[in-house]
Amino acid sequence: MDESPSESIVDKVVNNPAYELLGGYQLFLRRVTIPIVLVLILLLSYTLFSSFISSDNATILAFGFTGLLLGPVLNLDRLLAEWLK
Repeated sequence: MDESPSESIVDKVVNNPAYELLGGYQLFLRRVTIPIVLVLILLLSYTLFSSFISSDNATILAFGFTGLLLGPVLNLDRLLAEWLK
């Protein structure tokens, strides 16, 4: 078996200077803004899709579209953290 790592994941995040941005509020803002951005994408995509197709299908498409944008949103957050560093 592999030995346990010397640093836990929490220690890596706490000791990472990329997360010391904005006076330490970057972790809080990250946990608040990512869900808000995803909900806004969901609402916008549902509004756009519902004007073209039925409501049930628009819901499925909106959730699928938002799920596909989860990776780019997380990468955008990582890019902003590196850019502000």
